[in-house]
Amino acid sequence: MEEVVVQIRNNRAFSFLENLEALNVIKVMRRIPYAHTEIYSDRTARLSEIRSITGNIQIDLSNFRFNRDEANNYDE
Repeated sequence: MEEVVVQIRNNRAFSFLENLEALNVIKVMRRIPYAHTEIYSDRTARLSEIRSITGNIQIDLSNFRFNRDEANNYDE
């Protein structure tokens, strides 16, 4: 017998696994709820680090004009 850890990304997949468990094909040993806070805390920490590095950089784009033809000119 082998143990496998999987991440379920939608409710239909979880329903499928519940059906397999009902048929005694698999056994759910432990269910760990998905914690949004872990992802957001990592994201928040990463964004605050980026802001601390780039916070004093000022770029003036007031007179910037985007030239699509020049942007697509890869030959030069």
